[in-house]
Amino acid sequence: MSKAVEKAYKAYPLTEDNRLNHERNAKRLGFQQGYEQAEKDLELTWEDISTIRQIMFDYNRTIRNEMPLPSNENYCKEVLKRFKEIKKID
Repeated sequence: MSKAVEKAYKAYPLTEDNRLNHERNAKRLGFQQGYEQAEKDLELTWEDISTIRQIMFDYNRTIRNEMPLPSNENYCKEVLKRFKEIKKID
């Protein structure tokens, strides 16, 4: 069972009332399709990875002489912030 199907059944579980199950099946299918589309929309492409790589390259040149260097967390947050700016993601 896919993650989308599992989440759909959790949101709209089967009941003992068959009439209610018929209604829930339609909602479950819509939920599942929306979830699957969201997964596709959020999936990273090779172009995204290439962009991240370029951001890291540029950022590394910027911080090369900084002391102390940013922590791993701060470094990753800055790369993510720049990626989101390029992709226009909130």
